[in-house]
Amino acid sequence: MLNCKDIELLLQDYLDGYLLASQREVLEEHIGECPSCRVLLTEMRRLDSEFDGMPEIGDPGDLGDRILGALPPPPAVSHGNARHYVGGLLAAMVVVALGFLVGTRYGMKAGDGFREIEIAFVAPSATSVAVVGDFNGWDPGRHGMERLGENGVWRVKLRLSPGVYEYGFIIDGEDWAKDPAAERFLADGFGGENSVLFVEG
Repeated sequence: MLNCKDIELLLQDYLDGYLLASQREVLEEHIGECPSCRVLLTEMRRLDSEFDGMPEIGDPGDLGDRILGALPPPPAVSHGNARHYVGGLLAAMVVVALGFLVGTRYGMKAGDGFREIEIAFVAPSATSVAVVGDFNGWDPGRHGMERLGENGVWRVKLRLSPGVYEYGFIIDGEDWAKDPAAERFLADGFGGENSVLFVEG
């Protein structure tokens, strides 16, 4: 189950419309039950509307040249290339700083990285098992699982960004199974259930 800290990481993506349907459902259910997360969402919506009313930041154009022009000249050195080196270094620093300031409204977003997740499933009589989900377009050809020894345990490692995902298993290319070890299940719209995977940010 997602806690309030997990929800905080997902709220901006929720407001921007980047969450999957399954992620939205879990988040909205939590917000319906949690007054503090509802207040946080209301405040973020207010901030969003204030930012939307602000004018766009234009291209700074010659800002780097103006900053370099305002600096005192570097001390004289014996190497002729030192001045170009210092100027290039300062210009690079300005470009990096502007990238952080202009690149996004709220700075770097949490959850931009990926997490390595290992999923295991027990199917002793299976000849093949694949994990499918909204992270791979429900394609059984994308993440086949590896059988570990003779005990019937199948394993796969996934590289996923933080979020909430629905998934299940395809056994021998045709039989569908949910994960009995999943923390939660959601209706799949066909009378069955999908397992839910929470990838923390």
